[in-house]
Amino acid sequence: MTVVSAVITGSLVTTLLAGTAASAAPGPDDDGSDTLSGRLLQVTQLDLSDDPAEASRQIDEQSVTLGTVDGGPASLQVSPGGIAVTIYYTTPPTDGDLAAIRELGTVDDVAAKYLVVDATIPAAALATVAALPNIAYVLENIAPTTSGVSRDIVGARAETTSAARPTDSCRTIEANLAEPLNVPFARELYGVDGTGVKIGIISDSYATRTDPLSTPEQDIAAGLLPGDSNPCGYAQPVQVVKESRQAGSDEGRAMAQLVHSIAPGSTLLFASGSGGQAGFVDAVDALTHAGADVIVDDLGYSGELMFQDGPASNALSDAVADGIPFFTAAGNDTSFASVGPSTGHVISSWETPEYRPTDCPPSVAAYLRDNEMTGDCLDFSPSEQADPTDTLTYPNLHNQANPSATIMLQWAQAIRASDTQLMAAVLDSDGKILRITPSQPLGLPLQTLAFEPDQGDLRTGGEYDFVVVRNTTDGIPASLPRVKAIFTGSYLRGAEYFENTGGDIVGPSIYGHAGTPSGVSVVAANAADPSVIELFSGTGPLTLYFEPFPSTKALPQPIAGAPTLTGLDGVWTNFFGTPVPDEPGTYSFTGTSAAAPSAAAVAALGLQKNPDLTPAQVTAALTSTSREVPFIFPGVERKDVTGSGLVDAAGFLSVLPAPTPTPTPVPPTPVPPTPVPTPTPVPTPTDTPLPQPTSTAVPVPNDAGGTRELGRTGTSADGALTGGVLGALLIVGGLGVVLLRRGRTGRPRL
Repeated sequence: MTVVSAVITGSLVTTLLAGTAASAAPGPDDDGSDTLSGRLLQVTQLDLSDDPAEASRQIDEQSVTLGTVDGGPASLQVSPGGIAVTIYYTTPPTDGDLAAIRELGTVDDVAAKYLVVDATIPAAALATVAALPNIAYVLENIAPTTSGVSRDIVGARAETTSAARPTDSCRTIEANLAEPLNVPFARELYGVDGTGVKIGIISDSYATRTDPLSTPEQDIAAGLLPGDSNPCGYAQPVQVVKESRQAGSDEGRAMAQLVHSIAPGSTLLFASGSGGQAGFVDAVDALTHAGADVIVDDLGYSGELMFQDGPASNALSDAVADGIPFFTAAGNDTSFASVGPSTGHVISSWETPEYRPTDCPPSVAAYLRDNEMTGDCLDFSPSEQADPTDTLTYPNLHNQANPSATIMLQWAQAIRASDTQLMAAVLDSDGKILRITPSQPLGLPLQTLAFEPDQGDLRTGGEYDFVVVRNTTDGIPASLPRVKAIFTGSYLRGAEYFENTGGDIVGPSIYGHAGTPSGVSVVAANAADPSVIELFSGTGPLTLYFEPFPSTKALPQPIAGAPTLTGLDGVWTNFFGTPVPDEPGTYSFTGTSAAAPSAAAVAALGLQKNPDLTPAQVTAALTSTSREVPFIFPGVERKDVTGSGLVDAAGFLSVLPAPTPTPTPVPPTPVPPTPVPTPTPVPTPTDTPLPQPTSTAVPVPNDAGGTRELGRTGTSADGALTGGVLGALLIVGGLGVVLLRRGRTGRPRL
């Protein structure tokens, strides 16, 4: 998993110390405790030094009680302008609301329809922002994760020579996903390559990486992207409608290469979803307005919800309602146990239907006392013997590119309606608190914690105790909500509680918009062996209990879904992924970030065949023709691992309904004017009769027994058309159809 983030270090801290000239000091009742997340509230309370280096050291000292690490998926995103935050509003923010934010910091992305705004705010101004009218919460903007595996730059430089061009190909790198998805047969049989279809891609960045192995121009010349210099003749340019403001991994360009390898005639659009959920919403809007016919993304946000559709999910659903099929990566967060009693089980999450209180471990109880708090801890054991810890085995990640492990904790209460305050903690093998999160304000039912496992080794790992703490300082709430923790990143190797027992559920890792019912959630099998699901690939189901945000109402019945389909990863690129042995300059791009665009590209082939397809028709055709993936995890239903199965392009196109023909306008049959007779003067006794002209018309019999005259234009007594208005005659013979029409001279012409 690739994580793009920044941390509070060095000179960046300078801007956190000063605030802005426009920010006023909060009053005694405006400390932000009711609206600032616990982590941001703690940052505002730090007495930071004026020396940036010293201030950085002070902040690092707080990582234990901030529940963060120095970089990684639970670190704060910091730029010269301050800390990146997501602001939740009670009603759609107005121009005045946005102006008030701009006086204190910068507005990055606005999703007014969904009540969220991404902003960058100096630490000194956070409390002032939190006290502004119409604001429900201010939450730190944890960097979004992508669902692909980026290359490890260490040792990769020797592999950057140009790849050998495959025989009889205009591409420098083989389109290795096409064959296992049955794409060549589908394209040959139906004559499709995606021409006329626009595919929108959302990821971290397209071309902002600071150490790229290739540029978009080089990719085009290599036949891996469309553009003017594409040697295969696909000259339609990639349209970057929104690029990332920060340096990223350029995973979006890797996704574009993948799509081009399957549907090379399609037009590719890219929009960055970096930042927070408002950034994702803005990316969806940008692609929609650019005319995207299908959209695919690979991002996940720690602020997304497990039990309720949030802003990102709502944006996805609205795009589908507008007729745009939406494919999304199911995530790479499944952990398959390999050590201890849990070996062979999926252990990527733990969930209980009701909070069970028990006494806390000694170090946690001491922490509560020292901070003048009261509380209890969650009992993980479904038996009568209480247990306040779930012992987790993690490998030593000290030498990994991303050395941190992340735990997402949420409880089944709607935002702004939660009466429970939970905290997450991790203890080391001596029972000492390694990380603990600050308590959230009431109404915010989510926490994210990160730590760096460095006990044991990569094979056997080390043991850590996970603890869920309930803050009861302001009174014990009446409710005992459902609680769920997801151990993200697929790092977990063993868990004390690994079976579905007594209503407790272990395993599902899909969350947020990756599982919203209106989207197509895609898991991954590898192109080298499509019969085996990737062990890290997201596992379902995701179950929703509440109406979409901002509603606080419970659904009449919970809705369970995701994943939908299996796509393929292991696509070959010229810059992204891990080096492919014996293929110089070639990298294997793995993860559901690759699987999702593989399915979206196949859908584009179908949309070329029938542009009238609805999202529901696309999904139904893909799922009904998918091929079963035989591998399943023990104790998990097949559909929760593979969805309906592996995408089959030829099968998909074979069941699509024919497009609705556009009716050809038929001009109305001209109706000739009725002749008006010239009145004949009535002679008077004194008049001399005038001579009458002699008619040259030849009377001929008609079918009614009367006569009609040839050579006159008009309507005869029997209503037949004559002369130039004689209708078309259709002569059907053994050799075909000949259309005879009369011209103005009355002569028939072919």
